Amino acid sequence: MGVPQRQGWGAKVIERLAHDLRTAFPEMKGFSPRNLKYMRSFAQAWPDDEFVQAVLAQLPWYHQLALLDKLSTPETRRWYAAQAIQHNWSRNVLVMQIETRLLERSGSAVTNFEAS
Repeated sequence: MGVPQRQGWGAKVIERLAHDLRTAFPEMKGFSPRNLKYMRSFAQAWPDDEFVQAVLAQLPWYHQLALLDKLSTPETRRWYAAQAIQHNWSRNVLVMQIETRLLERSGSAVTNFEAS
């Protein structure tokens, strides 16, 4: 048997994986290519298992997708996740708070300046 070939761009690896998972587990849902891409993004964005289990487990999946789609830094994602939990925000309220830049408006923005 030869050396396994590495799959390159254009090989549609995620699409094939989605198909294979749906075939292997027909009773389970959520294995679309789009969801698998979100799962990969989620794992890259949240490498801290403790945070995922302690904090993110309190938020529904679509809240987590909003954090991934709308925010680019771990610090801002953590801040908005904590606020969503503390204030019991719906996904729509979370998105509105992100889009209206609540973090910056609240004076809690991450900054390089020293407090005086």
